[in-house]
Amino acid sequence: MKINLSVKNGASVLIIVSFIFLFSGCYVNNKKTHPDHNIDIGVVLSLTGKGATYGINAKNGMLLAVEEINKLPPFNKNNIVLIVEDSNSSASVALNAFNKLIEINHVPVAVGFVLSDEVLTCAPVAEKKKTVLFTTAAGSDKIKDAGDYIFRNRESGDVQAKAIGNFAINKLGYKNFAVIYSNSANGMSYKDAFVKCVNDLGGSVVLFPYNEGNLNYRPIIDKLKKTKVSAVYLAGLDVELGQILKQSKEQNYSPQFLASAGGISTKLLEIAGDASEGLICGSSPFDISTSNQKTKHFIASYYAHYKQNPDFISANSYDAIYILANIYKQGKFTSAQIKNSLYKIKDFDGVGGVTIFDSNGEVTKPISIVRVVSKKYIPYK
Repeated sequence: MKINLSVKNGASVLIIVSFIFLFSGCYVNNKKTHPDHNIDIGVVLSLTGKGATYGINAKNGMLLAVEEINKLPPFNKNNIVLIVEDSNSSASVALNAFNKLIEINHVPVAVGFVLSDEVLTCAPVAEKKKTVLFTTAAGSDKIKDAGDYIFRNRESGDVQAKAIGNFAINKLGYKNFAVIYSNSANGMSYKDAFVKCVNDLGGSVVLFPYNEGNLNYRPIIDKLKKTKVSAVYLAGLDVELGQILKQSKEQNYSPQFLASAGGISTKLLEIAGDASEGLICGSSPFDISTSNQKTKHFIASYYAHYKQNPDFISANSYDAIYILANIYKQGKFTSAQIKNSLYKIKDFDGVGGVTIFDSNGEVTKPISIVRVVSKKYIPYK
């Protein structure tokens, strides 16, 4: 699917211009060569399947960024165009889509890849074909070693899991935990980091793995009720975690539930209902209650377009397009130029936090702890 965006009805050019100036520290005014044709960016996202909530949110953030960017020179003459492929939340389908973007569309960069399995499957091709793979959501710690052309503008799940483990022990006073985790790259990465953190701090952990797609967690909950754990850490995707919370309440099991970033999802809230109340998650620094003006603009514009609030994945995806637009504005369009420019980014102040890429293409962002209150994720006070 190829999406060429135009100005939507009701959009205020004045607001957009003002917003772009808020990014003045991120953009470089120059007269370097701009191509005489549209600029294609490949996009691989889970628009259907188990990761659809995350993929759709990522797409929405990218579309909003492109709409804004294409209103101003030089992109108002030669638009940024997203060539969007649906991975169906499958690593093999993602690989086919990525190969298509490289071989047929000849894109120098592809963005998205919200699931860790997709990133890790496509990374060898990115390295071989020297095409930049830019993930905005995947959490596996293995991604940091995936290759020279692999970047992500969210913090590793390893960092998040350690942060919430430390918070649960040192701030909330819990010592004994259970971990219910998915047998996936994402789930196991979060599990490993959380377990190590708890063990290092003198706590104990019992483990309960499950296969992705499982919707019956009652046997696990029955076993949990026989343990002495006071807190349960969930590492997986929204549909599964929502079912765990819902079924736990149905079985009158109510420990303190903690979750990986996969627990931050409107789909989880929809599935779990009141059972989501009090859930504590590790999150990227994006804050829906912020007073920052450019982030407030993003939130308001996102809501106006999609009738829902954005999340950290929407924010990171929006930032990713602005980061690439900044590179293009400097006259750099080849995959090698994009890669080298990404490594040089040290202070991109985006709506998803300040982006600084290290030698592994990783970012370091502060971790936020959020809690579900009245079906909203709010910073833990």
